[in-house]
Amino acid sequence: MSKQHRFTSRTKARKRAADVVYEADQRGMGSNPDALRDLLRERRVITAAQTPLPEFSLRIIGGVADNLRRIDSLISAHARVPGLDRIAAVDLAVMRVAVWEMLENDEVSPIIVIDEAISIVRSISTDTSPAFVNAVLDAIRKDLESPAWSRRTDADEATSAGEASEPVRGEHTILAEQAAPSRSLPDGATPLDGASVDDELDELLQEY
Repeated sequence: MSKQHRFTSRTKARKRAADVVYEADQRGMGSNPDALRDLLRERRVITAAQTPLPEFSLRIIGGVADNLRRIDSLISAHARVPGLDRIAAVDLAVMRVAVWEMLENDEVSPIIVIDEAISIVRSISTDTSPAFVNAVLDAIRKDLESPAWSRRTDADEATSAGEASEPVRGEHTILAEQAAPSRSLPDGATPLDGASVDDELDELLQEY
């Protein structure tokens, strides 16, 4: 039996951030980060009825808002779902927080970020959520660590600096032109006899 994950102050801050991201999504955020920014402004106002958000939560929420389209593109590409609405809203909020950390928070390793996300969904979501969230986030981690992602990031930076001569393409266009990313199983899982990793993840999604 695995040891129960201890909810540290950082874990609680991540969960608080995911709660706000979830609430914004319920208000119709979709792919528009303005609803999340509006809610963040509301949460910055301390009232007697609300517990102030930790500074780390505020940082996460602002980061998710600033990078929402890139975050959702990565989740959509690696979850292989027809739309993000196929993912439970709570799990999607937790994954958005985790993907932001893998993209922008150099203080924590991606493995710890994934472990934190799994511990949170295990405490607040369904029994099938931890395996699904683990599989999607681990696939994103491997993509971000690949040389192809580094080349893509360098190209984006060059474009931002005005060094590129061609018009800037949207993130969704770039992802659509890439070959489908490889997918991985949750840690410790192995494909069934004769089955591929894609088959296993499709089965996870069906169970989910």
